[in-house]
Amino acid sequence: MNRRRTRGYSLVEVLIATAITSVVLLTVVTLFYVGKRNVYAGKQRTYAVAVGTRVLEDLSVMTAQDIYDNFVIDDNTSLSSIKLNGVPPGFPGVNSSGQLQFDNSIARDTSNISATTEKTPSGGTGFLTQWKALVGQASLANATVGLIITPRLPTDNTRKVTTAQFAKVRVYVQWDEGSAKTHRYAFFDTAKVNRQ
Repeated sequence: MNRRRTRGYSLVEVLIATAITSVVLLTVVTLFYVGKRNVYAGKQRTYAVAVGTRVLEDLSVMTAQDIYDNFVIDDNTSLSSIKLNGVPPGFPGVNSSGQLQFDNSIARDTSNISATTEKTPSGGTGFLTQWKALVGQASLANATVGLIITPRLPTDNTRKVTTAQFAKVRVYVQWDEGSAKTHRYAFFDTAKVNRQ
């Protein structure tokens, strides 16, 4: 009697095919997850750049004296070391603990708005208040818009702010990203010459 052998898959072949399929599916799912996270991060950066660009547009029409007036800065305003924490390593000037420091500077940001940090025109709102509303519309989590103003080359050391020949202004937009609440920053720089 001649038995016909039916050809099928052995258990080993089925296990190998299942393992290969699992690896491929895991890779594809991981790519979708990473892609979604990158799209979200890119969207957040785009919002931050839009906010920063708007802030630079507002600052572009101001002279150094306008900046001092709008953000209540005069020779009695103390210059200090301003520190930003959670800046990604590799950014120029960041120390090993993720801190960026600006010496002899003045800080203004949307997390601390008062009559001592911004001038409010009669019947209007100050710039910090406008920028705070702007980051609220941009859907950035725990966002802050800040200015770090560094007066440079004063002609009178007793009046380091108003006699500075120019002021370096660094604008930053800081927000939290992801479930780990990682700080993210977007930086923008400009300078104002003091034309006295």
